[in-house]
Order: sequence, then C-alpha cells, then structure tokens
Amino acid sequence: MTPARTDDRTLPPLFDIGPLWAVLWGRRVMVLAIAGAALLLALLYLAVTSPSYTATASILIDPRDSRATNFNDVLPGIGADSAAIASQVFVIESQDLLGAVFDKEGLQNDPEFSGKGLVSRVLSMFGAGRGPSPDAAFKRFQKAVSVDREGLTYVINVSFTSPSPDKAARIANAIVNRYRTGLAGERETANSDVNSLLNDRIKGLQKDVSDAERAVEDFKSEHEILGSADGGTLQSQLDQLTAQLITAQGDADQARDRYNQALAAGTSPAGLAKLAEILFSNSAVKLRDDYNQRAAELANLETMYGPRHPAIARLRSELDRMNRLMAAEAERIRQQLKASYDLAAQNVAKLQAKLEALRQQSTNSNIAQVQLRQLDSKAQAARTVLDDFLKRAQETSQMQGVQTSEARTISAASAPLQPTWPKPALLLPVSAFLGLIAGCGIALALGPVRKPEDDPRSPREEVPQATQPKEPKKDGAPAMSRPLPANFGEYRLPGVAGGAAHSSIKALRKSLFQAGSDALSLGVLKLMRQILLRLSDHPKPFVLLVSSTRSNVDARLAGAMVGIGLQQAEQNVLVVEIGGQPHRAGYGPGLFIDGASGLRTVVCSPAVEKGAEFRDRNTLRGILAEAGSAFDFVLVIAPSLGENGWDREIFASVDLMLFALSPSESASGTAALLEQHLGTGQIERSATLVIDSAQPAGAKAMPDVASGAGGLRRSSLARS
Repeated sequence: MTPARTDDRTLPPLFDIGPLWAVLWGRRVMVLAIAGAALLLALLYLAVTSPSYTATASILIDPRDSRATNFNDVLPGIGADSAAIASQVFVIESQDLLGAVFDKEGLQNDPEFSGKGLVSRVLSMFGAGRGPSPDAAFKRFQKAVSVDREGLTYVINVSFTSPSPDKAARIANAIVNRYRTGLAGERETANSDVNSLLNDRIKGLQKDVSDAERAVEDFKSEHEILGSADGGTLQSQLDQLTAQLITAQGDADQARDRYNQALAAGTSPAGLAKLAEILFSNSAVKLRDDYNQRAAELANLETMYGPRHPAIARLRSELDRMNRLMAAEAERIRQQLKASYDLAAQNVAKLQAKLEALRQQSTNSNIAQVQLRQLDSKAQAARTVLDDFLKRAQETSQMQGVQTSEARTISAASAPLQPTWPKPALLLPVSAFLGLIAGCGIALALGPVRKPEDDPRSPREEVPQATQPKEPKKDGAPAMSRPLPANFGEYRLPGVAGGAAHSSIKALRKSLFQAGSDALSLGVLKLMRQILLRLSDHPKPFVLLVSSTRSNVDARLAGAMVGIGLQQAEQNVLVVEIGGQPHRAGYGPGLFIDGASGLRTVVCSPAVEKGAEFRDRNTLRGILAEAGSAFDFVLVIAPSLGENGWDREIFASVDLMLFALSPSESASGTAALLEQHLGTGQIERSATLVIDSAQPAGAKAMPDVASGAGGLRRSSLARS
C-alpha cells in the first residue's frame, strides 16, 4: 500500500477531554471543597509549627599537596578522585566525629535534644513517662546535621538546623573545626607511629648487614678468591680461543671446498685450467699453452696433408705425452689441496680440544663465583634496605609539625535571618494544588454524573451515533429516535462497474499498491483507525464480520479492502468465507491464498447444523477454535441479510459487524434489518460503509475524503 500523507486533524481523536470536563464540572463543588480543606490543613500546620533555622558552613577539600620539602608524606592527602571527596561526607557524618562535638558543646542536657516530646509529656502527666535516654538525645542531634557535597566540586556544605539561629551557626562551625583538627591530628599521629616503628627495625637491619658481610669475607678466604675480577683472565682466553676456532673453521671450510672443486675438475685441459684458477701453478699454465699450440698445429696439418702424414703422427704422440704430464700436474695440485685441507682440519680439532679444556676449567671456577655472588647480593640487599630505613627515619623525624591540612574553611556559618521551615509562600500554593488534584481524582473515580431520567435535558448514555432520523408513529404519537450503526464513510473503488467480484478485487489491490494512490491509501488508513477504535481489548484473534443487505459482491469488496489494509499494517489476517464449494471446506487442508486479494482464505460451511456436526472443523466455530493465537484478525465474509445461508449464530462470536451498502441503501434500513434479526442491543456492535459501484470501469478511483473521518457523504444521508 502506498504510504498516505495524512493530516492528524482529519482523524478522530484518541482522547476526548469533553466527557472528563463534564464530570469535573458536574462535581466542581466537591473538587473545590477538597482543595479548600487541604488549604485549611496547611494553615493549621503553619499555626502550630515553630520555625527552624539552618546555618551552613562550607569547607574546601584541596587535593593539591603543599610541598615544603621533597620528602614523601607518611599519610598522603585525601586525593582528587570523586569517590575520595564523597567519602569525606560520611566521615563528617560519622558517629565518632559528631559524638565528640556533642560532648564538647555540652548538649546532653540541652532541652532541644533532651526535652520530652508531646507523647512523653502526656505520659508524664500519668506518671508513666520518662525523659529521653542519652542515645535518643544524640539521635535527635544527629538528625539535625546535614552534610552535602556541592555537585561534583571539592566543596562540602555542613548544615545544622535548630530553633535558635545562633546555636545553629555555633554547632555548624564546631563540626567543621572538629573535622579539620582531626585531619591534622591524623597526620601527626601517623608520623610519630611510623618513626617509632622505623627505629625498632633499624637495629635488626644493622645486625643483618654485619652478618652478611662477614659471610662474604669468610667465603673468599676459604676459596682463596682475592677479588671479583680475578676470573676475567680465564674468560678472555675463552673469547680469544673461540675467535681463533671460528677463523680456523672458516679456513678448513675453504680448503675443503677447493679440494672438492679440484676433484670435480678432472685431468682434461679445461679441468687443468680450473685447477690453475683454484691453485696458481706455472707448470700447469705452461702445459696448457703447449697443449693448445700442438693441438692447433695438428688441426692445420690434418687439413693440409690428411691423417696419414708422418708429421701428424708425431704431433699426436706429443699431445698424448702432454696429456699425461697435465694429468700428473693435476694430481699434484689435488694432493697439495688435500694436504692443506687436512692441515686446517687438524688445526680446528686442536683448537676445539683447547676450548673444551678451558670451558671445563671455567665451569669448575664459576661454582665458587656463583656462591660468592649470592653471598655478595644478599649483603648488598641488606645494605640497601638499611639505607632506605635510615633515610626514611630521618625524613619522618623532620616532618613533625610541618604538614598542613588540605581542608580549609571557605565560608563560616553565620546566624540565619529567615527560617528555613515552614515556608508559607511555598506550602500554601502546593497544598492548594495537591488538594485540587486529589479532588479531581476523586471526582473522576466516582464516574459520570447521573441526572434524573425525567430531565429532558439529560443526554443518553449511549455513544452518539451518526444521523438518527426520526420516524413518526402510525397513531400520530411523537417520533422516537432509533439507534443507527456507526458510520464509516463512503468509498469509491476502482474497476467495479459491470465486473465480477474477483476482477474488482484484483483492480482494488493493484490500485492500493501502485504509485499515485495516496488518496485511496489515506481512505483505507482512516477506515483501519475507525475499526481499531471500536474494538475492545482481549486476547487475539479479533473477529470482524463483513456482510451486506442486498448484494454479496459489495460485502466481498469491503472485506478485501479491510483485509488488505490490515495486512499492510503488519497484521496476520485469515479470511473465512461462509458457504462455498465442499472441496474447499475446512481449515488446514482447505487453507489457500486467494488469487485476487492475496490473503490467506478458508471456506467453511454455514453454521446451521446442531450437535456434534456443528463442532466440526468445517464450521466457523471450529475454525475459530483452531486458529487460536496464530492470527491477529479473522475476517468473516458472511451472506447478506436477505440470503438463505444467513444465520444469527454467525454473529455470536464477532467483535464488530461491518455492512457494505450501495449508495442507494440507507443506514436506517440496515438498522431495521438488524433489529429484526438480532435485536436492538446488537446495533452498537455494527457499522456501515458505502461501496460506490456506479463508477464506469477504467475511471480513476478516488475515495470520498471530503466526508471527514469515516462519515457518509451528505448526498448519501439525504438519500437515506
């Protein structure tokens, strides 16, 4: 459905203040009497209540530390976090601090706290009353004290309430002074206690240091260790030998690589050339040059004389001899490289043996060094702790009398000039307002004002309906008013003239979903609003019945419009058609999606049978029982009032009956049929809406939004 641009002024009000105002106006004397009584009680309270005065002193908790020296305080400041400042409120309200002020000011015998109350005075007249105990007097004093933090600041307000303004100021200042004195005394006491503890511990620490140093010296003498640096020579030898081993290992690796390359080179002239590169040899270079020269001469002679010439045989013999010489030279080079590799490997083995011996020697030597270091560390730790204790003892001894309090008074309490309670300017308006509210509540709780029935000006208690025409009696008596169903307005739907119900419903659904149908969507929205306002709250589902007085087509069109509107409002809707083909009967296997409206639909038999067959699942009652809470709304399309399939049992379990009328039908005719079939009392649960089916097919459909929130057009009313 296209969202409609609605104006709340065109919709019916959710809350009507008119009936409430009528109730209040009808009982205005009672409301004013209750308000006057409340005001009189407030005046009486002002007359008998003695005034009380509240004096307030303000202190600032300064989180900044005043540093006269670089020493750390034994007892640091309160701190700057909110929890620390809030904790000071409870410190000031503590029983110890207030008890000290209570005793110092001598308030045990003050009549304000130790005097008898009204009940005690009455009992004392009969000899049964006693004066309050000291604990009760202190409780009274404690209730008069109020300590509050000023927002999230560092300011704390200390207030005291008393009938005497001078006493209120004196006690408030006494509480503040006691709190500040306590803060300063806590720091001095903490310094003194810590200084005594430090001096006691220093004596034991000095003995521990002496024992640890003596143990170090005894161990050095036993193991002949002159100093902690004597083991450095052995370590340097290990480092040097390790460096030599690394170098020798690198040389051995290089010799092995050259030997492996010599083995891979072979004895050919090319291999001899590679050997000459690995190990430079003049003989190898000369042999290679001679071989290359003879090979060139042999190639030239073979080209000139052929392979059988004597010179060629001589040159081949010389080349064979030179090959043997080059092989011998290559073998000599390989032997030399192998000897170099063996020598490097022997050097590595010797260095590894020396290194292993030094490591064993170092291990044996380090055992004593480890024990010595442990003893030395223990002695050093004892000396460090002793130095810290000596330094801290000196600091705390010098901090006596130097620390300042972080709490200071920024506003001393003074005697107030005006009482804090009672306040007539506040108490009288508030009492009058509360009395007025109480009177209105009592008046509304009593319900509507009932006037005598014989008063012609008395309105009927039924909900006002739409236009109720007067019908003259046949005997000439005065006309009487007949109640009419609620009027839900007139709706002109698209594509309904001359067409079947199935095609008209499809045209209706298409028009609601297409763009540009804001007016039609607005009309359907108003219709949903009117329907919901007529329903009473109960567990789902809500059962709505749609019928007609003549044509069943109008009822199906109206039912499709209501069902699609509820579906677009995200409600689970089940459409139940009364009557139909047997193969579609029943809820469950007979449930289907209607091709025209797109709603879940089930066809059931008319509820005319009795006995066991009436409770069958094919009947309306059986479908409603099985639907349970699966659906929000059950929309029953019932036969028209003039058809044979109509039965009053269908209307027994519905919440609201909607009757679709044509423009030529009247609401009074519908009311007459309802009165005939169901009785006058059922008209209140019914409503009518006009479906205009006289518009030519293909014309643009527009609902009659000029008729207001669900009202019939004046032309329809005129026709009725």
